[in-house]
Amino acid sequence: MELFLSTDLNSQFLTLLAHYTRLVTTGRVKLVVLSNQAQKLNEEGIIKLPSIPSLVTEDAQLLTNVFSIAQYLTNISFTEKILIGTDNQTLGQVLQVFEAQRKIQGEELIEAFLKHLESRVFFVTNHVTLADLFLYIHTYDIVSTWNDEQKVGKYVHFFRWFKQVQALPQIAEINRTLGRVDVKPASPFVDLSTTSKQKKQK
Repeated sequence: MELFLSTDLNSQFLTLLAHYTRLVTTGRVKLVVLSNQAQKLNEEGIIKLPSIPSLVTEDAQLLTNVFSIAQYLTNISFTEKILIGTDNQTLGQVLQVFEAQRKIQGEELIEAFLKHLESRVFFVTNHVTLADLFLYIHTYDIVSTWNDEQKVGKYVHFFRWFKQVQALPQIAEINRTLGRVDVKPASPFVDLSTTSKQKKQK
């Protein structure tokens, strides 16, 4: 089956998921990244894909909703119980991240979950779920620009969670495959008391 992608964040998330569930390495899913020219042809209606990303399933259905595609991939890779959960409460918490991202992006998305991640290793349960993978991809570009003060100050809990997801052996391996550079931890020599004093003096 083919998963048609662009370079947007939802496509990046589905690329990560397709690798994470081993569907690419086992040959069950073929990733087709549309060139800029192909995307233009699609917009002009010459190529007819209702939206990107899109998945053509094994039984010739066309899925275009990012969560529906993700759910289908977890289902056929037998990872649904782990990555989405087995009860409505877990499913609801996973969906919360997808719903939030439809309304807010960037720093706002991070701000929305700062409190939630204060006392959690992963977003929903004690292991990685779709919520973690989705939020990781959708915040990577911002977190990668943070300075040491942000990493150990206001965003310390979010950054701890981010590092935890990034450090998972499978994620680290996929990042290397996709050429994604790991976000470095804060320097151990950051003195928050000095930086906060400097701010007060200004």
